[in-house]
Amino acid sequence: MTRIPLSASGAGAIEAAYRARTPASAEAMTRARRYMVRGLTRGWGYHRPYPIVAERGDGPYLTDLDGNRYVDLANNGLSLIHGHAFPPVVDALRAAAGRGSGWLVGSQEQIELAQMLCERIAAFERVRFTNSGTESGMLAVKVARAATGRPAVLKAIDGFHGSYDDLEVGLYDRPEVPGRVYLAHFGDPESFERQLISHGDQIAAVVLEPLMFSGLVTVAPPGFLARVQEATKRAGALFVLDDCLMLRLAVGGSAERYSLEPDLTFLGKFVGGGMPMGVLGGRADVMDVLDPHREDPLYHGGSFNGNLLSCVASRVALEHFDASTIASMDALTASLREALEAHAASLGVPLTIVGEGSVLGVYVTDAPGRHDPATFNAGEPTRLLHLAALNHGVLMGPGGEIALSSVVAGEALEVARDGLLQALEDVAAAIAFSSPDERTRT
Repeated sequence: MTRIPLSASGAGAIEAAYRARTPASAEAMTRARRYMVRGLTRGWGYHRPYPIVAERGDGPYLTDLDGNRYVDLANNGLSLIHGHAFPPVVDALRAAAGRGSGWLVGSQEQIELAQMLCERIAAFERVRFTNSGTESGMLAVKVARAATGRPAVLKAIDGFHGSYDDLEVGLYDRPEVPGRVYLAHFGDPESFERQLISHGDQIAAVVLEPLMFSGLVTVAPPGFLARVQEATKRAGALFVLDDCLMLRLAVGGSAERYSLEPDLTFLGKFVGGGMPMGVLGGRADVMDVLDPHREDPLYHGGSFNGNLLSCVASRVALEHFDASTIASMDALTASLREALEAHAASLGVPLTIVGEGSVLGVYVTDAPGRHDPATFNAGEPTRLLHLAALNHGVLMGPGGEIALSSVVAGEALEVARDGLLQALEDVAAAIAFSSPDERTRT
């Protein structure tokens, strides 16, 4: 990987422009730091010198406290598949809100959503609702351990599956926990096979994303997912698919796109239609460990599991997320990728773009490597691209992540493309090439 030197003056100019256009956000974050750690209530999304503070979201746009409007290509960590305040969801929530929010008992909306999910996702014979992707991942591990009688899980190094200790092993250099969590390398089926041979009698589940998003977007090599699935089943373990982010890849999620047959799949993010929701679904015989009529049922609680408002929002959002919508999002993302690659080449800026469908990782480097666990981004030049993009009205993930929503099209897509191209020009001006020839060679 070529080290990309940045001039202090060029990088400083980008940060100075950001500070000049966001004084209200700076003031709000100063106040926030008095009451929240670093002024935050989540990890992902933070960047230096400080993140913007939003005032409202509308369709593809997010507006900050200073009145700056951004095309949102982060969508609250991929949890807003139809952008902000999607009118059909807003209307449905308004109609339902007067009936209450959460009940001890079920609702017709809860039953209808469960039916929709089971009819939409081939691997779903039974479902359970939770309140987030983290909760659904925790429940998946709990169910797998109960169903198999085994204590351990196997996951990929750097694979993010929510804020649960066992599923955070392998992140930021956290080591294996023998007898409880084992690790293998994403994209290397033999490393998974070796672990299953060595520890197969302990492993209840293999947990995988179809495409790694956090830290560095990484696409699975052809055949990798199917081979790991086969090895998992040979070992008598359960193949658990984390589709919180990549349900977007097909109507039936990534299992449909990659022809997989997971035993369990957990969902979060946009499945709630902009409201908090998680889902665990899978084989009836596995999910039935939760059946209260069993002799020793597995207990699962949650006051707002399958609550009325989340179920209403989820159903409407999924009804509007069909094959034609997915195809359009994928095509528009491909066009954006082509424009970025062409412009970077014309500027002599090393740029690597990785992605699948409507998801991209955009990195200012000729060969992206593992992210720095101390900075939560893909390197200083990519961090600078993110800041420059904000200056030109585009919000991407702080590590170069992009994921289109269904409403980023037409004018919004043009604004996003033009803003990102201008941001690349700003970064090109900040790169301290020693000579014009060096820029041309890069």
